[in-house]
Amino acid sequence: MRLDHIGIAVANAPAATDLITRLLGRPAYKTEDVGNQHVRTVFFEAGGDQAKLELVTPTGPESTLHKYLAKRGPGLHHLAFEVDDIHAEMARLAADGFELLQTEPTPGADNKLVCFLHPKSTNGVLVEICQSILPTPANEGARDGDYWTERYAAGNTGWDIGSPSTPIKEYLDQLSDKSLRILIPGAGNAHEAEYAWNSGFRNVTVLDIAPEPLAAFLKRVPDFPAEQAIRSDFFAHQGQYDLILEQTFFCSFPPTGENRKAYALKMHDLLATSGKLVGLWFDVPLTDELEKRPFGGTRSEYLGYFDPLFDVVTFTTAHNSIPPRAGRELFGILQKSLIG
Repeated sequence: MRLDHIGIAVANAPAATDLITRLLGRPAYKTEDVGNQHVRTVFFEAGGDQAKLELVTPTGPESTLHKYLAKRGPGLHHLAFEVDDIHAEMARLAADGFELLQTEPTPGADNKLVCFLHPKSTNGVLVEICQSILPTPANEGARDGDYWTERYAAGNTGWDIGSPSTPIKEYLDQLSDKSLRILIPGAGNAHEAEYAWNSGFRNVTVLDIAPEPLAAFLKRVPDFPAEQAIRSDFFAHQGQYDLILEQTFFCSFPPTGENRKAYALKMHDLLATSGKLVGLWFDVPLTDELEKRPFGGTRSEYLGYFDPLFDVVTFTTAHNSIPPRAGRELFGILQKSLIG
């Protein structure tokens, strides 16, 4: 058992992130949502034996951390120790009289399985034990960070055009409200986020499941707030946005009806009332090859998922695609419907 991180409960994540950044003299290396705990985490390297600091803040009133902060205020929340076999450690600790707060470990932040011990059996301090999740064939794929990490490391990023997509760039250019809450999921190298930020949009959130593109983006755009560049599974992410930009995210995961319906439902859930999903979808036939991305589809298929949940403002062939994609992209503006 070895110290993995010290958890600090915070009510104001941006302010706390700025404070720790100034204190340590280096930025956070990762921001990640943990959907099953309703919290957002921000990690800093603390130096020495790979120990870390974790800032943890609730994402909604349903989080137990929300109640914790209301009662105790911000401050030290827990100590976390990494173990090699979490099930064996849980059995050992229970046999030794420690009270566990759960009977099975659950997925936590930083690619870990976690279990918490009741503070009354650990001298008043909440203790977490955690075990790193090793990649297996069952969890490799479009929703696994290791899969995309390998693709970035190999330079296998053929979907990246190296600049903001022209249709999205021109859509942003005609927006006057710079206070819009914008989400860019599966952002990759986040050229659209960089353009939006440099155009004065300050409520931009970048979301990706792989750490490499997020780190590269923060290095490229050093004044972008680290807490707004989040490593998380899109389907576990929580928040409310006025505008979500779609650019080569939909085409990245296996094109099953279940996945595409889940995408449409999650987009609907993340958008505020009258919010818009705007972006590009490939207008190319699907094949039986499920390892060859990007995945395409047809306008009628896409609208089969979107029509029940959105009012379709436009969904037609983009007139301003880059030349290699001319005639092969659909540009859509979908407004969240009150139905659904």
